[in-house]
Amino acid sequence: MSFSLWLKGRNSPFFLGLFLIIKRWLQMILKARLSLLLLSVAVVIAGCGGGGGSGSGSGGGSGSGPATDATSYSPTAGAVSGSGAADAADSDNESTTVLMLSDIASKVMVPAYQNLASKTALLSATSGVESYCSAIGGADEASKLESIRTLWNEASDAYAKTEVHSVGPADIDGVYRYRVSSFASAPLDTCGVDTSVVNQNNADFNLAARPASQRGLGAVEYLLFNNDQDHSCSSNTAPAGWDQLGVADRKSQRCEYAVELASDIDEAANGIVESWSAEGSNYMAEFTSEDSAGESLQQLTDAIIVHMDKEAKDKKVGIPTGVKEECSGLSCPDKVERPHVQTSLAAVRANIQGFIDVINGGDGKGFDDLLSEKGYASTSEDMLAKAQAAIDNIDAAKKTLFVQAAAINDESKQEACTNAFVSHDETYEDYSACALTGLLKDVTDILKVDFVAIVEVNLPGRVQADND
Repeated sequence: MSFSLWLKGRNSPFFLGLFLIIKRWLQMILKARLSLLLLSVAVVIAGCGGGGGSGSGSGGGSGSGPATDATSYSPTAGAVSGSGAADAADSDNESTTVLMLSDIASKVMVPAYQNLASKTALLSATSGVESYCSAIGGADEASKLESIRTLWNEASDAYAKTEVHSVGPADIDGVYRYRVSSFASAPLDTCGVDTSVVNQNNADFNLAARPASQRGLGAVEYLLFNNDQDHSCSSNTAPAGWDQLGVADRKSQRCEYAVELASDIDEAANGIVESWSAEGSNYMAEFTSEDSAGESLQQLTDAIIVHMDKEAKDKKVGIPTGVKEECSGLSCPDKVERPHVQTSLAAVRANIQGFIDVINGGDGKGFDDLLSEKGYASTSEDMLAKAQAAIDNIDAAKKTLFVQAAAINDESKQEACTNAFVSHDETYEDYSACALTGLLKDVTDILKVDFVAIVEVNLPGRVQADND
């Protein structure tokens, strides 16, 4: 058995990260114990008068040490005073949390959703997908398709920036989120999309009734940028009459349905914006309320950690490259996001940038400020530096994620990928995506240990059982 298969079979990410995690926990425990020791020393010194007097005498004269009369110390009074201080501290913490949530929501989250809506509007406009439909069979078909590809990428990148903060309206039963992009929900059902193309003009056809696996930007990508004009169904489920159509008619019918999907995507994106706005459902008021600050903080940190760990790191990169054991083969190139447009790494880059924006709070108060106020500025700086290193890796990549994953077709190449994952600070032309998985793991290691402890939130259940 090869070294890489041995590592993969024994949850190698767990073994690789175990030492770092234990080290961080020990550092935090030692720091906490040191703080308690210093506090105990201070209390003893205060009780002894700080060494400033003989301790004799009954009065409170200058330099005489603490008074010894019965009224000078009351356990009950001390307890009340301590409780009041704790309440004040809790109130300060709540106010700090509310301020941070308000800045993150107003300066990062809502602007990101507004940008998404502006991009989906361009895709669904008459000058968007519809203009390409009109050009099919004409001299400018290729140029129009390239223009639509650009609009599609811009809308998809705008969505990817929002994935890290999918809370509230964006994530309620997938009502809006999975209409924009189904990738996080389920694999695209291409046969279902093909069937919808054929049935779209039937009187009983209802796009709203189609499942998330047949909608969103992924479905539009499949319809417009997939060069294979054959349907993807089995012979038993083949769309009636499709095989009898010429190439131009197939393109036209697919484009016609893509127009409907683009409109649905834009409607969903606008629904998210409306839900946050004061003129709409005003989720902003609920999210930033003092009464719900703790719950909102937990929801936001859950979204951040789950997305960066389970989606950006694992689903989008680790599984396609075969680093994650969820890939049962040497690699799984068929699992990449954006397989037809081939901008999978751009999606991950937008995810990471969205993460950085949330941590920074835009130009307002973010998690970086919160960590700094708690005395852990270095933790924030380290996490952001590691996130930037992942972006630098993507910017330097010379091969697409699909090409890299597809090339991992024997055990020696799989082992090379594993080595790149482990030694991810080095540069790899053929295995940069494998190294990217390791770089993202550096970020999520901090999120899952130091970050949750310092911010004082729970680790999401979805990642608690994850061995890396």
